[in-house]
Amino acid sequence: MSLKRLNPKDLAFDEPLPWDLLDASGKLLLRQGQRIEQGPALARLFEQGLYRRSEAPAEAPPPVSLSQMLLSPGDMLQLQLPGAGQGERYQVRMIGYHAPISLLVTAPKVNGRLVFIKEGQRFLVRGFVGKDAVGYSTRVLKSNLAPFAYLHLAWPEEVQTMRIRSSARVPVDLVCAVTHDNWQSAARIVDLSPGGARMVSVQPIAASGEEIRLAFRINPGGAEIYLNLQGLVRTIVQDADQVTTGVEFVNLGEGDRLYLSNMVYQNLLKEKL
Repeated sequence: MSLKRLNPKDLAFDEPLPWDLLDASGKLLLRQGQRIEQGPALARLFEQGLYRRSEAPAEAPPPVSLSQMLLSPGDMLQLQLPGAGQGERYQVRMIGYHAPISLLVTAPKVNGRLVFIKEGQRFLVRGFVGKDAVGYSTRVLKSNLAPFAYLHLAWPEEVQTMRIRSSARVPVDLVCAVTHDNWQSAARIVDLSPGGARMVSVQPIAASGEEIRLAFRINPGGAEIYLNLQGLVRTIVQDADQVTTGVEFVNLGEGDRLYLSNMVYQNLLKEKL
C-alpha cells in the first residue's frame, strides 16, 4: 500500500474527512467521514506523521454529447471569449435547441445594452446541469435581432463534464468584514465552498461555536454580488503571524447558495477546457 504524508494544509478541520487517516505503518487512526478535533494530540500526530492512501489520479470523465445533457429552456450559461481564461464573460439563457444543428441563447447584454457579436465568433460555453459542471467550445452561427436578440451557437460534437462534490472548495482572496457581538473586524477569505470558508486575520475573531456574520463580494460570471452571511466558527488555528478561522455557513438562502455554488463551480471548471 502506497501512502502519502499529510500536512495541516491538506486537512479541512470544519468538514468530514474525505479519506481514512493512517500512521506511517498504515494503521487506521480516523475513518473517512469523521471530523478532526484540533489540539495537542493532533499536533503530536503530525510530528509522528499522518498519512492517507496514495491513489492513482482519476481519469477525466469521457466526453459526452450535448444531447445527453438535460438542458432546459431558461438555464443560465456563460459565454467566454477565448484568451487563456482572461476573455470577456457574458451571462445568457438557453432558449432551446435543434440537435444537431444549433443551441439558441439570448444575446448578451452589458449594463442593459446589447453586445455586438459577429457571426463566426468563437466562445467557450460553461454551465451547470444538476451536480455536473459542463463546458465546450463553439462558434456563433447566426446573430438575430428579430423578433428579439438571440444567437445560434454551433452544436458541439462533445462536451466536457465534471461532477461537483458538495464539499468542493476553491482558493480565493476576498476582503471580508466580520461582525461578532456588535464588533466588526477585517479578515481575508482564502478558500471558499458552498458550505463554508476559511479566513485569516491578525487577531482572533470569535471562539469556536460562536455565531458571526461575514460580508464580502464575489464575482460569479462577471457580475459582482454582495453577500452578508451567517456563520458558525468551527475551527481556530493561531500561529505567530496570523489566526486561521474555519467557518460553516448556516441558514443560507437559496439565492446565496446558488451564487456561492456558481462561483466555486466556475473556478473548478475554468481550467478544464
